Amino acid sequence: MATSIDPDLAARLRAESEAGKDDPYPEGVTGARPNRQRSKVYSVRLSPQEQDDLRRLAEAKHLPASTLVRSWILERLDAERSA
Repeated sequence: MATSIDPDLAARLRAESEAGKDDPYPEGVTGARPNRQRSKVYSVRLSPQEQDDLRRLAEAKHLPASTLVRSWILERLDAERSA
């Protein structure tokens, strides 16, 4: 299910983003990288159909597929710890 975006709004947002991309951060703002301590990456093999299913589910939830998969893994780990 694709979401329709107003082309004029998209163009205006792109222009605003590009215009300020090199501006310094406002005073008092600091960057954060909350997942920096997560250093291990796992590769998972999925069939093309499984990849399509995952992509569709993630898009429906407005999430990147990797975020959805990670949330599933963490939910299962929590359940296993509680068992």
